[in-house]
Amino acid sequence: MRRIALLTAAILLAASQAEATDPDANEIIRSLAPITYLPEHGGKPRRAIDLEVQFESGSAKLTKSARSLLARLATALKDERLAASRFEVTGHTDASGKRAYNQKLSERRARAVVAYLVSALGVDRSRLSAIGKGEDALKDPLNANSSANRRVEIVNLTPVKPAAEMRKNGEKKANDILMGK
Repeated sequence: MRRIALLTAAILLAASQAEATDPDANEIIRSLAPITYLPEHGGKPRRAIDLEVQFESGSAKLTKSARSLLARLATALKDERLAASRFEVTGHTDASGKRAYNQKLSERRARAVVAYLVSALGVDRSRLSAIGKGEDALKDPLNANSSANRRVEIVNLTPVKPAAEMRKNGEKKANDILMGK
């Protein structure tokens, strides 16, 4: 009985973790939607999302799960709330292997994602750029070889406007955009 309870708990935990790392199109939109900010609060506003795009080991060939995730990303990028934005697709690797190899691999993977978004999913190429950062921006620097470091980051490059400027121009507020108004 105890084993069944533990097994059930493990399955539920795994399922919840899988869902947390596999966002749907609306979650992607909320992460990338243009926002306003109050400059007096400091910091540089940035809209980005890390996606666990899976590739075949040591290559830039997308797996079936990667293509499924990128389909949701394409749906989000074509949504009217993101239609006016440009995006950077940034490839990242873990720190296993040689630095130069990881750099080239991250660049190939970023280009593969952009190529798939454009050719298979119809995203406008002029809205996308691809770069690779190799192992230079680890998500989990305490675990340099962790799978969490192997990811593709999508960054909204559209400049963020201060709230006062948006009010002056009669533009939508951030909350309106995020709520789909």
